[in-house]
Amino acid sequence: MKKLSKIVLSAFMLMMVFSVVSSINVKAVGQPDEVIEVPGDSIQTQLQNHVRTKFLFRERTQLTISSNVDIDLNLNCEASRVADKDFILEIECDKNLQMVMTCTKEENQLGLMEGNTVRTKNRNTYRYQEGFCVSIECCPKCDCECKCLNECQCVCDCECKCLNECQCICDCECQCQNECQCVCNCDDKETCIRARLRLRKTNENRYGKWAYYEEDSEEWVTVPTRIEDGYLSAETDHFSTWTVLIPTTLNPTNTTLIIGSSISIAVIGVIIGISFMTFRKRK
Repeated sequence: MKKLSKIVLSAFMLMMVFSVVSSINVKAVGQPDEVIEVPGDSIQTQLQNHVRTKFLFRERTQLTISSNVDIDLNLNCEASRVADKDFILEIECDKNLQMVMTCTKEENQLGLMEGNTVRTKNRNTYRYQEGFCVSIECCPKCDCECKCLNECQCVCDCECKCLNECQCICDCECQCQNECQCVCNCDDKETCIRARLRLRKTNENRYGKWAYYEEDSEEWVTVPTRIEDGYLSAETDHFSTWTVLIPTTLNPTNTTLIIGSSISIAVIGVIIGISFMTFRKRK
């Protein structure tokens, strides 16, 4: 019995090692510096640079934004339809920004209806089943200085009459002018943006790819996507309408992962079987 216990313990330890190796790259995402609960579907606010802010819409949808610059933000989210999603946007830029971000469940005009098949620019087919689409519009924030001048002028029309005495009767009208002048310092140079989009990984989207809608070609374009810290992660240098698409067939990378996992499990099974047979022969 002692030998059998050793064999079982060895097999268990081997499985534990396999689990550790498989999850060695998984680490927790940092906690936000500030949490803002939004009872409705929209909020307008200012984000300070290097402050990680999480917006919790209707206690369901989580949208976390961080940046190295200040942002004037107009944020909209169909939380009642989008439901339980966890999205993170990390931005690096060379100037302060004005940003409008809208999250929806479907975009019919772009072909994003739940269950629809979408053909991307590389002619591959994907299925839209994530139920999360984010549209981001961004432009540099101009630094403006405004000065208002208040001037009052009195215009008098005086009439003089001599009746034993000289008297002047004046009818004065006062006119006030309010004039404001604003001087804005707007840089015409193109804004440099580097951003990372993240969406919480689930069993349903683990093979998904981030994709953006290209206005010129009116097609969806997939970008390299990897699993990082438990999120589907992609990097970009521009903003547009983004979503996660699921391939209709497994690509070679996914197939390799499945085969690799199956082989590892098979090897463990073989080791346990050989160990058990060896024990029986010795007995």
